[in-house]
Amino acid sequence: MNLLIDIGNSRLKWATEQAGQISSIQGLDYRQPHAYQSLEQSWQTLARPSKIAIACVGSSQQITAIESLANRLWPAIEIIIPKSSAAFGSVVNAYPQPEKLGVDRWLTLLAAHHHYLGNSCIIDCGTAITLDFINSHGQHRGGLISPGLMLMKKALAQNTAALDLNQQTQALCLADNTLNAIDSGTLLAAIGLIETAIKRYQPVEQVILTGGDADLIKDYLTMTLIVDEQLVFKGLQLIIRC
Repeated sequence: MNLLIDIGNSRLKWATEQAGQISSIQGLDYRQPHAYQSLEQSWQTLARPSKIAIACVGSSQQITAIESLANRLWPAIEIIIPKSSAAFGSVVNAYPQPEKLGVDRWLTLLAAHHHYLGNSCIIDCGTAITLDFINSHGQHRGGLISPGLMLMKKALAQNTAALDLNQQTQALCLADNTLNAIDSGTLLAAIGLIETAIKRYQPVEQVILTGGDADLIKDYLTMTLIVDEQLVFKGLQLIIRC
């Protein structure tokens, strides 16, 4: 059994992998008080992993905290921390400085090319919304980054007087109040970004969504979609096999 960990900008998610199968994903907001105590309690129920693989776009402090916790629970455990590279197998990174591509985006490229054939657009709907395009030969064509739904709403609240925000996005509509107007405006901005980018940067044979807001955004996109919440973990699974 291997332990796969994805540390994002606000949440830490994990799953176990055994015999090629990935378990259901669990997670928590690591910014909350006592988050790592809760994490330790959860991991104490696990059998000792053979390996741990960590994808981290958060700070190095988060990696250090996880390494410390893992070694406390399972002394001398092998920990793999992948980095974005120029190439992995048949996947080629578009960035001239490949290490500058976020490792989460790199892992989704690896997983998408391995599991889904054809020219693809991979959309991660998290704290940021990222779009990455990859052709059928594994060549990364490049990508786009935009604030995610909550980040857009927070930017409005922080830079506009006397403005509040909803923590949960409401249904898309022409709103009759400010909170719902913000919800609909930010949601439509995300939808517009995705649909415009896919139309502009053809060929795209399949669109793959992942990330925390994928289930919300997918309902408003007028295209055939694949939703795969395990995409980063599938990328870690490929790395850990090497």
